[in-house]
Amino acid sequence: PLFCLTIQDLVMPGSHDSASVTISNWAPFSAVGLCQNVSVNEQLQRGARYLDLRVGGNKKSTLVDDTFICHGFLKGASFPDIIEEVHEFLRYNPGEFVILEVIYQKHEMSPEQQLRALQLLSSTFDQKVTHDDLNSWFKLSDLTLGQLKKSEKNIIVLVNDRMGQFSLNGTQYDSDAVAREFGCHHHNFMKNKWHNTANAHTLLESNESFLKRTCNNYDKFLNSQFVMTPQPPGGVCDVLALLVGAKSLRPVSLARELYGKDVLEAFVRDHAEDRWNIVLLDFLDLCPQLIRFLIGLNSPKHLKIEQASVTPKDEESTLIPGKQERSQSSGLLVPISDRTIDVTKTIQKLKRRDCCLYLLDFKRDLEISMDEGTLRLKAQFDDEEPLDLQIQFDRDTEYLLCDS
Repeated sequence: PLFCLTIQDLVMPGSHDSASVTISNWAPFSAVGLCQNVSVNEQLQRGARYLDLRVGGNKKSTLVDDTFICHGFLKGASFPDIIEEVHEFLRYNPGEFVILEVIYQKHEMSPEQQLRALQLLSSTFDQKVTHDDLNSWFKLSDLTLGQLKKSEKNIIVLVNDRMGQFSLNGTQYDSDAVAREFGCHHHNFMKNKWHNTANAHTLLESNESFLKRTCNNYDKFLNSQFVMTPQPPGGVCDVLALLVGAKSLRPVSLARELYGKDVLEAFVRDHAEDRWNIVLLDFLDLCPQLIRFLIGLNSPKHLKIEQASVTPKDEESTLIPGKQERSQSSGLLVPISDRTIDVTKTIQKLKRRDCCLYLLDFKRDLEISMDEGTLRLKAQFDDEEPLDLQIQFDRDTEYLLCDS
């Protein structure tokens, strides 16, 4: 059952620079700093369970209301406003669990602001994982969703070194003190790697290497960063490529390249049996099907493919009276048409984690010669009602069958 799944084996979509959507479009170079199109609350509604918030402030101020979201030198919304968005989601979805990482970046805060920002996090999330929890039951190596649900904890807050180390009025705060007093824990809970590339295939290869190196780390969250990083021009050729539009410094352009079905979607599907944990993405609104697939990989329900066949579109097919064939899977005799091709065994091989079917290119995936046609699929999730599906497809069709 789902509640027996450990949090280490849970596949969680995450959003990179989650609140960068609040950076004004009128700000110089804002297109380079924008990494999301929708609000933090909507990202959570769409399935994100890891949030990456970059925060800065004004060293001349002592007020938490003067802290704000930032990406590099670009400024976004009020930090307290974004925290309230997360709080609102959890208030209406108390059974969900969110990993919130707060990174103090540029725009120096005063020590008073740092203290008040930590106090804000502590007071807002009353169901957060505490220091005492970490010293008792909250052990990543064997923590299950059932234990989380029973504890009624719904968020863990992580902070970076800079956020967790400061001095105020003779009191020295370090990561241990911040964890004990505010329930904000050092981000060494997270294992990740910034791949720093604008090349999609280099990014995929680097992530594959990262997973192979870290798959046995059961005491940390694993954060696979599928984030394309704009690179400054390295010479005349790069400058010319930028001028004619062959290259871009806009993260949204790089994300669209990455989210092609033959790139990231194919990579994640073909590596679905690997030990994914957090899958970090830009522009969650541009890859809804991929997010559904990632969430669907957590399903405890088994998908049984009983029979699958395709019929081409170019000519009408008719049932041949009295003509039947034995299904490759069930062994049952089923009616066939004059142009029907049985693809049951091929479809069965395309199942992932025994719970998802994700078709990205019908012609290639089903090993057929036709570009357009109809897939008839008889399937069932455990003891649920059997499904008898007819899916019209062409060269651009994608299809996902999962319990999410």
